Amino acid sequence: MEKILAAVICAAVAIPSSSPLRDASRLSGLRVRHSVATSAVPAKRYRALLAHDASGELSSAMQRFGLAAPSPSRAWYDVRTHRLFVQRTPRPTHRALVHEYVRALIDQNFHLGRLASLRTRDRDRWDAAEGMVDGVAALSSGLAEPGRPLAAQLRYLGGRAAVVGALRTFPQTTEQLLHVDKYLERERALAVRLPARIGDAQLTSSQTFGELDVRSLLQSYAVPGAVTAAAGWGGGRSAHYGGVTVIVLRWDTADDAAEWQAAVPRYVAAAFPGASQRTCPPLDACWGDVAAGVYGTTSVLASGSGSADVAAALLIQG
Repeated sequence: MEKILAAVICAAVAIPSSSPLRDASRLSGLRVRHSVATSAVPAKRYRALLAHDASGELSSAMQRFGLAAPSPSRAWYDVRTHRLFVQRTPRPTHRALVHEYVRALIDQNFHLGRLASLRTRDRDRWDAAEGMVDGVAALSSGLAEPGRPLAAQLRYLGGRAAVVGALRTFPQTTEQLLHVDKYLERERALAVRLPARIGDAQLTSSQTFGELDVRSLLQSYAVPGAVTAAAGWGGGRSAHYGGVTVIVLRWDTADDAAEWQAAVPRYVAAAFPGASQRTCPPLDACWGDVAAGVYGTTSVLASGSGSADVAAALLIQG
């Protein structure tokens, strides 16, 4: 395996760059089964395409808690249309093009359309699968992706066969994507059950909320120890009760829940500057329309008018 990898690296150095698709195939070892339809579009149209693709229930929960989408690349392979969209100006870098062409080749060889239903049914599982695809692509492009360490570890442990296996079965949660031991053990997420109603507020929508979401939420506001605080994730869901958005998390241990509990005030101070803290038993604290509490290995974070009542009800029943 080391000799093969060395040969690939030598080839990448010795052969001048031709087309990004050819480079993507050479560096990834994936076969080009057919050409990749490509459209160069103006920047405004490109941003609109990405915004439409990113729409969904979890995005609204992310926005409510201040979790913004990462800065987009200037190239994007759309699995639904099997088309690569390229921003016309400024143009994407060669590495960004290689990355997206590898994603296209993964689609050609492993049929990524089978993941479409996960996006609305189990967003964390979809994020984990997408993260694996991006991680494998990053091995060729050199870009930083959350799934790249897992792809590299699998390649080290089991060679190309282990990477191929991950593209066939995929991690089931972003916890598995972020921790190779969790992936190898196929550790499942803990169930989070939400009541259909809390007082007059009805549960209108719900989605999975994974470890990668927790990590991103804290990192977006430079909360110290974000990776460690998120690592004890056991299961999670975001939900809407009327005008209140909640994130309910289950942690592996009470100590893990306590780490999250310590991180929340720092997150709130950065995400909602100027909000004054007040006591609101049985919760830990409230800040304006934000409420948070931990009980045992369950935590609730809520935002919106009436958040304290909703959070308290969820914490008690959890």
